[in-house]
Amino acid sequence: MKVTIELLGAICKLGYCIISADEEFKREAVNILSDFFYNIDGFNDEAMEMVVDCANNKLSLERSVEIISTMDVDAKQKVIDLYADIVRTDDPFSDRKLEMFNGTIKLCGMPQPTTPLVDDPDDTIAPTFIIAQTNGFARPFQSEAEDWQQLDADLGEQIGAERLEVVRYTAPLNELSKRVGLVGCHLVFLVDRNGYAKEDIGDNMTGTILYGSGAEIRGDIIFALETDKGYELKGVESMVLLDNIYYAVNDAVGNLLRLE
Repeated sequence: MKVTIELLGAICKLGYCIISADEEFKREAVNILSDFFYNIDGFNDEAMEMVVDCANNKLSLERSVEIISTMDVDAKQKVIDLYADIVRTDDPFSDRKLEMFNGTIKLCGMPQPTTPLVDDPDDTIAPTFIIAQTNGFARPFQSEAEDWQQLDADLGEQIGAERLEVVRYTAPLNELSKRVGLVGCHLVFLVDRNGYAKEDIGDNMTGTILYGSGAEIRGDIIFALETDKGYELKGVESMVLLDNIYYAVNDAVGNLLRLE
């Protein structure tokens, strides 16, 4: 992505919003933001003045969110790591900074920071899968099955499938795995292996888009995680990650989904 004053202004604008979320404009946090810009090749004091002017006088918060939302995955990772460092200037973390930080992730489709901010036991949930139905509704399903045979039966029952097939490593799914910051696993979806032979199930536009090859996906689908080693299927065990996956998927398919 081309680096422009408007892009840097948007990064600066949201950075200022996180810094000042608790109405305390800490110099340490401002220095972290400034250092980020000065580490860009060719960046100088004149450019810094232009970025600050753009952030303060030319960009709305809504426009800044729109600009950052269009950044590529690698650039988003750098920016969210920057914002995480800003939050870390507080000890303990400011609740308002955390709220603004998490809101930025959702609104802009950002991945999780490379180093998690907190290990929150309250964020732990039972293994949860996201079912995207042909009618456009999405719903969670939880299963604590400890072996694949039982999990396969549980998931198949949810979409009326006797046999499931895993769709993995398509270009759109790979992009989503990067976008939500998955480490050691990747996003997949499961389909009814015999779906094409059934006349009573409709096409699944979400699945078709994420399959990415022009072939039609039929019937309800189930989003899950699969480990990079061993290809073990599992549910999401973090509420924050579950939300991020849903919003990232929905953004990738043009907001076709809605929660049931």
